[in-house]
Amino acid sequence: MKSLLSLSLLALASQVASAATITFLGRTDVASGASYNLTDMGTTDWAYWDTSDNPASNGSATNDMNGGFGIGSISNFGTGSELRGTNGAAIDTNFSYDNGSSSAVGTENGVTGLFSKTLATVDEGVQLGITLADAGVEYTISIWTGGFSTQKASIVGSLSGASDYVSGETGGTGSATGQNGWYGDNVAPREAYLYTFNVTADNANDVFNFSIATAGTQAANSHVLIGAAAVAAAIPEPGSFAFLAGLCMVGFVFLRRR
Repeated sequence: MKSLLSLSLLALASQVASAATITFLGRTDVASGASYNLTDMGTTDWAYWDTSDNPASNGSATNDMNGGFGIGSISNFGTGSELRGTNGAAIDTNFSYDNGSSSAVGTENGVTGLFSKTLATVDEGVQLGITLADAGVEYTISIWTGGFSTQKASIVGSLSGASDYVSGETGGTGSATGQNGWYGDNVAPREAYLYTFNVTADNANDVFNFSIATAGTQAANSHVLIGAAAVAAAIPEPGSFAFLAGLCMVGFVFLRRR
């Protein structure tokens, strides 16, 4: 009887436990004026950064999900010590939402994003930490980035216990100094990109770190930025709930018989 109970609990544990993983789903070139519903995409949390009124920034989101959990503040990556935005939209997107904490309902037509104040320098950028509340739950993470006059960008996604995602030096669809294929244009708004990952943590409250830095040849005032992020937790299939409930019932019956 004990062995049967042990097997039942072991099977239950194997369903609940999950190795930490980072799966890169892809990068999308964001079209000018593209629309995204942050409430739909960020059921766990969402945030955007727009500092057009005051470009200096401490990294805190301009608006985020009311009651959301996970997305932290943007910070410098590299040797830079200050962050800033621009006086106008850097990423030409339309973000809509209906559960914000600062502005509850609205549409943000373009955001400035945040970038390192150290410009035109290789390996300078920004990073964002996203706390994953539950272990063994797959989260879909979407991060909107942009670039200005940098030939390439380097992306790293990391999580304790998982293999890092490393983009290497990746180009884009923008143009600068008369050349095509740069990571960002040298005009406003910036060339924008959406990165999407599926991420699972080994432990509750592990942090997924995303960084983007300049690479390749730099032009005047070159930089990379993060403009918005969204996090959604996967919902287990009904069959998974039934299976787990069945195992729990088996364990309960054996305990009662003892």
